Amino acid sequence: MPETDGIKTAYHQCLEGGGEMGGLIRSIDWSQTPIGDPSTWPSALRTSVSLMLNSYFPMYIAWGDGYTQLYNDGYRPILGATKHPQAMGISTRETFAEIWHIIGSMFEGVMNGQAVGFPNFMLPLERNGYVEECFFDFCYSPIKLDDGTVGGVLVTVVETTGTVKALKDLKENKRELEISKAETESERDRLRSFFMQAPVGICILDGPDLVFELVNEPYQQLFPGRKLLGKPVLEAVPEVKGQPIWDILQNVYTTGEAFEGNGLLIPLARGENQPVEDRYFNFMYQARYNADGKVDGVLVFVFEVTEMVNTRNDLKREKDKLKLAIKAAQLGTFDMDLVKGTMEWDKRCRTLFGISHTDVVTYEKDFVTGLHPDDRDKVVEIINNVFVKAISNGDYDVEYRTVGAEDQKIRWVRAKGKAYFDDNNQPTRFVGAALDITEQKSDELRKNDFIGMVSHELKTPLTSLSAYVQMLHAKALKEQDAFVSGALEKVTTQVRRMGTMINGFLNVSRLESGKILLNKHDFMLNELVLDMTDEIRQTGPGHKLACIIEKPITVHADQDKIGSVIINLLSNAVKYSAKDKTITITCGVAGNMAQVSVHDEGIGIKPEDMDRLFDRYFRAESPQTKYISGFGIGLYLSAEIIQRHDGKIWAESETNKGSVFYFTLPLGN
Repeated sequence: MPETDGIKTAYHQCLEGGGEMGGLIRSIDWSQTPIGDPSTWPSALRTSVSLMLNSYFPMYIAWGDGYTQLYNDGYRPILGATKHPQAMGISTRETFAEIWHIIGSMFEGVMNGQAVGFPNFMLPLERNGYVEECFFDFCYSPIKLDDGTVGGVLVTVVETTGTVKALKDLKENKRELEISKAETESERDRLRSFFMQAPVGICILDGPDLVFELVNEPYQQLFPGRKLLGKPVLEAVPEVKGQPIWDILQNVYTTGEAFEGNGLLIPLARGENQPVEDRYFNFMYQARYNADGKVDGVLVFVFEVTEMVNTRNDLKREKDKLKLAIKAAQLGTFDMDLVKGTMEWDKRCRTLFGISHTDVVTYEKDFVTGLHPDDRDKVVEIINNVFVKAISNGDYDVEYRTVGAEDQKIRWVRAKGKAYFDDNNQPTRFVGAALDITEQKSDELRKNDFIGMVSHELKTPLTSLSAYVQMLHAKALKEQDAFVSGALEKVTTQVRRMGTMINGFLNVSRLESGKILLNKHDFMLNELVLDMTDEIRQTGPGHKLACIIEKPITVHADQDKIGSVIINLLSNAVKYSAKDKTITITCGVAGNMAQVSVHDEGIGIKPEDMDRLFDRYFRAESPQTKYISGFGIGLYLSAEIIQRHDGKIWAESETNKGSVFYFTLPLGN
């Protein structure tokens, strides 16, 4: 249908301008679209298109029931990289298919004459190859035809995505700032709480006058009764003026250099009107900086170590005393680390083993090899037992001989020590001291030789005296001279007692010189106990003797010497018990050993004497024992006899309630 000039002019006028989008619109054959050739467009559409193309505002038109699209340069960026240019001339339903469920009803409302608009409206658009949140200020307005019906929708839109996101970022930054501020305040409160609850003294000194800004309880306890908070240091603790510590504190504030002191002496009074004391502290001064990076205070951490330093000084003094005592006593010291396998000897200990070198010493090469061959097995066995806590409790006390590795000189040594154990009762360390007793041993041997000789010489006249007394006693009985007979009986008792003492000294002499021999054979221990009990019962009338035999027991031992041990224990029980008390001797088996015990109800033994009971010549002293005869060799001999039988002897006692003496022997076949 041919166009008139007027229509053609209108057509060209409505499509003029519009920049890039105007050119695109003019290039499209609109006759192939639902809205037809522009020459057929209603005036309302031509006017709206002209308005749109000549507007800088983002605008587009959705015309007709198919919502065919036209848009200007301002609207072009909204379509992104994937929707343009194909969006021009096609349906809005197709272009914005992903959001049509959102905007479709709005378009229908506009086509019914109802305009709609929203600020910062979010639409999830896929315009750059991915779905993104887009925000718009928009208005959907109806384009009315001449007859009043709606022909299409004029969309005026401004994308606010950048603004919304910037606002969102701003809000997020503000929220993060608020959170950060809250966290900072919380951290500050936690830090303050930490300072206040810390077990170490903490304070904060503020400003050049170093005013106490914060003081926790442990710091306040360093100055009980003093008011510190809010006061300058020199006002609160005036005694620091003129002390080096004040100069140190000022230097930290002036230079910012931290200072750490350990065990530093600072004379301070604890409270007001109290004397200044020598006090020691571990502390740290740390500069505090303000926002400009300048020092505005000092943070103080302090811990008083006065007691520790005084204790350390006391220990040093005691250590010096110990060193002097060890040197004066000429003691040698040893230290075995059983975990590392190392052994340390001091110079004196090396001398006792005849070693002059300063090389590392070893247990096998230097110690064991340096023992006298006759003492080696005994000492090694004792040490092995020391390392078994259940046997020795770690205690070590032994006398032995050494043979100098270099000078071949024989020396007598007494060594005392202790083994230490871990939680599993495994030995970890063995320490002790050794003393040269060569001269003492020589004196003892000479004394024992003298005692042995004198005792032997006394036996002959004593035997003769005993024989004469017996002859005189027989004659007195024959002549019925009661007085002489009674006197001679008393003499006989004293001669027997003297004989017992002389035999005891002889046995000690033989024991010390190694001349005492054991004549071992199997015998019934229970029968020996009964015989010895009967013998004491005859010589000690008035005491109640109870004998408990659990079962027949065979032992392999020297019967005479074990008998003397039983006699000695029973005799002591008789001597130290009142006549109306009961003495009980029990014979039985404990584990794989025969065991004999003698229980009395006598005066008992003082706790401080228990460890020395079996020492040679030791007698427990008390008012009750003052007039009891004896030289303190009976228990010593008994202990040596039992030990030489591979047995054990010990005692239990309670003062004024009595004592129990035990000994064990290996069972026989």
